[in-house]
This record gives sequence, C-alpha cells and structure tokens, in this order.
Amino acid sequence: MSNIKITIIGLILLSVSILTGQNKRLKIDGVAAVVGNKIVLNSEIDQLKLQLKQQGLDTKNLDDCKILERLLQNKLLLIEAKKDTLIKVTDKEVESMVNQQIEYMKNQMGGDLDKVLEFYNKKTLTELKNELTKLDKDKKYVQLMRQKVLKNVDISPEEVKNFYDKIPKDKMPELGTQVELLQLVIKPKPDKEAEQKVIEKLKDIKKKVENGASFRAQAVLYSQDPGSRANGGKYVITRKSAFVQAFKDAAFSLDKGQVSEPFKTKFGWHILTVEEINGQERVVRHILLVPEISFLNKRAAQKQLDTIRKRIVNKEITFEEAARNFSDDEETKALGGKIINPNTGDSMLELTMLDPKLHQTVQDMKEGEISDVLTETDRTGHELYKIIMVKKRIPKHRLDYNKDYPKIKEMALEQKKQQVLVKWMNEKIKNNYVKISKDYQNCKFDSNWKK
Repeated sequence: MSNIKITIIGLILLSVSILTGQNKRLKIDGVAAVVGNKIVLNSEIDQLKLQLKQQGLDTKNLDDCKILERLLQNKLLLIEAKKDTLIKVTDKEVESMVNQQIEYMKNQMGGDLDKVLEFYNKKTLTELKNELTKLDKDKKYVQLMRQKVLKNVDISPEEVKNFYDKIPKDKMPELGTQVELLQLVIKPKPDKEAEQKVIEKLKDIKKKVENGASFRAQAVLYSQDPGSRANGGKYVITRKSAFVQAFKDAAFSLDKGQVSEPFKTKFGWHILTVEEINGQERVVRHILLVPEISFLNKRAAQKQLDTIRKRIVNKEITFEEAARNFSDDEETKALGGKIINPNTGDSMLELTMLDPKLHQTVQDMKEGEISDVLTETDRTGHELYKIIMVKKRIPKHRLDYNKDYPKIKEMALEQKKQQVLVKWMNEKIKNNYVKISKDYQNCKFDSNWKK
C-alpha cells in the first residue's frame, strides 16, 4: 500500500461518518467496544470499511480489528483532549468548516438541499448542521490531542535506513506508477468596465447596510462565495486562519459593525463587516462578487496559453521559466509549476491517487510530454486554462531506498509515531474503563485494550 494511500486512510479513520447507524444496508447495530464514556458501534466499523472501498482503496490489509483499534484510539484521544485545559475547540471554530461541507454536498447534489438532507437522513438544515458540528468538533479535538502527543517525534537518516533494512526482501511493498507534474495556469481577466460594475454594486450594498439593511440578507441574495452564501457570508477567523491575506487584513482593520470598502482578492471583489470580536477571533460576514469575463477575453487567454505552450515545445523557454513568469496559480508559480502533495510535501504523486480528470489527462503521457490546453472551472464557476507537463515518471516498482527515500522516510516516521502513540495509549488505558465485546476478543491489538 502506498504512502499516499496510507495517509488518506489515516485521514478517513480520524472521523466517524455522519452516516453511522443510518445506512439501512448495515447490520443491526451492536456495541463493539467501550472506552470511558464512549462507545464504538459495529456500524462505525462497517461504515469506515464502506468509505474506504468508495475511495477505491485496498482494504485487504485493514481488517475489522485494525479499524476497531483506530476507532478506540480516537475515542481515547477525544476523552483525554477534553480533560486537557490547554486544548479548546468551540462551535464557532468549526462553523465555517460545516458551512463549506454543506455547500460542497449541495454542489455534489446539483444544488438541491433537499437531496442532501434526504441522503443524510436529516429532516432540517439545522439538524444536519448540529450533527456535522458535533462530528467536526470531536474530530478537531482528536487532531489537536494527537498533534500534542506526537509534536516532538522526529526521525534520523540512520533510523530511516534501519527501517528499510528490516523489511524482508520478499515482502518489499510495490509502489504504483508515480509522476512529477508541472502546471501552468492562465485565468481570463475581466475588462475594467466589468470590474467597475461589481465595485459599484458592492458600494451600493454597503450603503444599504449602513442605512439599516441586513448584511446577512444581502449576502444570501448576492454573494457568489459558495462556501458561505447560504449562511449569510459568515466566517470565524483568526490571523492564522487559511484565508488570503487581503481578506484577513480587511477583517482585522475594522471595528465591530463597520463595513469595509470594496477590496480585491484572487477570488473577486468583496465587502466585509465584523459581527463579533472575541479576543484573537473575529466573526465576520462578507459578500463576494466576481466580474463577468467576456468571450473575447476567454479566447485571448486560450491563445496566450497556446503561444506559451509552443514556445516551450520549441525550447525557446523551459516550462519552469514559463510557469514562474506567466502562471496565475500562486501555489505552484514560485515552484516553477510543480504540484505538491499537501499531505506529504512530496512532488512524486501516485498516478492512481490523482483527481480523476487529472489522472485521465496524464495516465498515458510520457516523461517530458506536455498536454494540450485544458479547460477547467474554478470555485466561482469561471473558466481557467492550463497545460500539464510530466516532468518525471517512475513505473510501478518495488520500494527502492535510493529512488523512494522521501516515501521510506515518511513510512518510518509514521511507524515511529505509531509506536509513541501506542505507548501513550497504554498509559492512558490504565486510567480508563475499557471493555471489548466477545466478537473482538481474539483481535491482536497494538495497545493493551484487553487489559
């Protein structure tokens, strides 16, 4: 199993699905285990297995016992996190996460909220939000506690080599085809007239709000931000939140109740108001308007990218130079267009784990080959254009120390973290009530759950 797959499985196993106990295809629920005042249901194990299969991941090496142990770990981490006075998670912190989840679900269901509620067996939006808030809040507690337990765990090159040398040669994992990809993105630009139109619209909305209109209602009516529109443009942020800097600058430059002047980010034009100030945290609402882009400007962007592509193919300029000079994607521009796995920081990406559309594009491309101009849609619904280059391609092979050192290091570090976590678990298990049902008494756990 590849490292990227291991990472994804770990992320999935960190949370318990909202569907737990609600999918009619699951067997009648029963208690698999109890930790402190938390229970693990049989349906939680079944649901996680189903999720893994839906993700296209191989579950052969993840039997019920291993999934149960991960769930037990999460329950104990949650219990200990809530005892820790330094770990705090509020409903407001997870509110924006919940709103984005719901908006994403709506988009997956063609914008139909009723279908989302039906799919998750919820009668009202409030009921769904309450369930998601509880789940996301607990997940945040688990993540913070896990981070605290493992924050000082590091690994030396010698430990990495020892880890690799201990893998039996006949059991050396096989890695799927990996690719290193570069991208160059061109986003069509709106005319000045189109930008001025949205600026004037935002100024008009600002005036209405200052004269007594509800900012929330205006956001529901006009905002083009899919992540917050349904909630009246509301976000809870701190200076460390993952928002673009211009947005944070606006949020922390205003007093409570003030409405900003229109300001620009890579997403479009905004106005913003501060609803609450709670120490380092601010509750804000914003309205995003995106200028319309003319057909001529779209054609000009396509033509520009096609010209850049020809210059790269003719070796007048390298792909990396072109990306640094012309790309509109800020995340990859400074890296010469290199796409990085955000979970591992590695540039070698396993082919089977790529987004389906990207996978389809690059699966048959050779090393050094550049794609034709591709058309995609950004989060505001506007078209953008990109080209992809396969910088490096490593065929399917057995794990190799020289070729795959970053992956081996990641695997070795993950093993070391797991060992530290198991040791921590064994200490905490002594102070907590634990009961494993008879159906799982034969499981071989890493920690002493059957004390």
